[in-house]
Amino acid sequence: MDRKDDFDRGVKNRRAVLGDAWVDKSLDNANAFNADFQALITRYAWNDIWGRPGLDHTTRRLLVLGMTMGLARWEEFELHCGAAIRAGVPLEKIQETLMQGAIYCGVPAANTAFKITTDILRELNLLPGPPPLTDGVRVATHHTFSTPQLKVTLQGAGTPVVLAHALGLDMGMWDGLAARLAAGALGTPHEVLRYDSRGHGGSAAPAGPYSMDDLVDDAARLLREWGRGAVTWIGLSMGAMVGQGLAIRHPELVSRLVLANTTSSYPEAAQAGWSQRIATVQSQGMAALAEMVVERYLHP
Repeated sequence: MDRKDDFDRGVKNRRAVLGDAWVDKSLDNANAFNADFQALITRYAWNDIWGRPGLDHTTRRLLVLGMTMGLARWEEFELHCGAAIRAGVPLEKIQETLMQGAIYCGVPAANTAFKITTDILRELNLLPGPPPLTDGVRVATHHTFSTPQLKVTLQGAGTPVVLAHALGLDMGMWDGLAARLAAGALGTPHEVLRYDSRGHGGSAAPAGPYSMDDLVDDAARLLREWGRGAVTWIGLSMGAMVGQGLAIRHPELVSRLVLANTTSSYPEAAQAGWSQRIATVQSQGMAALAEMVVERYLHP
């Protein structure tokens, strides 16, 4: 393959990860002494490694943070940490990477990494405020004991409510509503449970395919582990389909259903459309559906 193509693809990846300003500055500083080195890292690091399909860019960003933290390469850490934050990598993922590093790289390294990251967040006006002191808005994160393990968050106290997300999303879609329900902003305070369905977010992703019965069984064992009895189930799209199955197969676990933008079954034509989407994702990845999803669901 042409080396010029490798270089161009490497520059494209480098811009996507570090931003145009940094790459332009780096390329502008190229001279007869360091030009071969710039070409080397652009072709082999930014094309051959960052262009590999096995890991997405978010995962690679987090790996770089962990590695530069362990090696105390703080200039490189600061560069990649700032780029990750500007690119929208969730702060929770960066925080967990640094916490993991405290064990495997040492507490002093983690202390420095947290300080650098905090300074970057402050400079970008993205530094979160202090944690609230009221129990109703605190969020506790758990995983189910039963498998496949599901990531679960709990907040608030009161009558139990479950929020079930749509296909391709995760519990984060409910952040605002969960906080309001837990705080009693909509009336009576509630104890709110959210979870990531199997194959989504922070939950396990066992080999597929997954059936609706699998998702309903997951929900039933989750509620039995929670032990709050019958709950109000609020579901959107796929989450609402799970709620319907739960009410039919495990009626003792559901007191109320709130269902939005959902269905109880798909006609054959719709099933064919879903099969085509599945095949596209399997062969080309999620990015192949991005344009279609935006046009269908996020139009003006």
